[in-house]
Amino acid sequence: NVYKGPALLTGGFHLDGLADTCDGVFSARTRERMLEIMRDSRLGTYGGLALVFCITFKILSVVSLAAPAAPALFALLVCGPIVGRAGIVMAMYRERYARDGTGMGNVYIGHVAGRDVLVTLLITAGLVIGLTGARGLLAAGVSLCAMYAIKRFLSRRLKGLTGDTLGATEEMGELVFLLALVWF
Repeated sequence: NVYKGPALLTGGFHLDGLADTCDGVFSARTRERMLEIMRDSRLGTYGGLALVFCITFKILSVVSLAAPAAPALFALLVCGPIVGRAGIVMAMYRERYARDGTGMGNVYIGHVAGRDVLVTLLITAGLVIGLTGARGLLAAGVSLCAMYAIKRFLSRRLKGLTGDTLGATEEMGELVFLLALVWF
């Protein structure tokens, strides 16, 4: 499995955020109840489906991209997490933390300066262009736009973001990056 390594390195941290976010947001409950569901350690139907679809589409994307030589494929796969993490920095800018109290997201959400976002995006663009060229930069642009839309949706729904929503945004950003590479 191509995505086994990154999930092991992060302890499945972002995948857990994706599952928790989908369980909460798609539960059709009140904001407070959605946030409670997101804190629940049990995996629900929406979270399980999100994990299955996300990992399946990532694997299918990687298989579709497998035609290039190994170094080219490696470069494409390295850029997905880079773009995803840049999108997290972008998502935290001028945002509020959705929960009352503490949480890991509270440390970062709303505490990122515009200069930090700009530097992150410039470094990301440089790395992506250096590793993958214009095709990767176009895919990164599509991915960052999608991540911004996801961030806006989640922020309106929850009146802010949490660490789980950042993880969900990152995972979706990686997936959109890979799908955009397949498309282009």
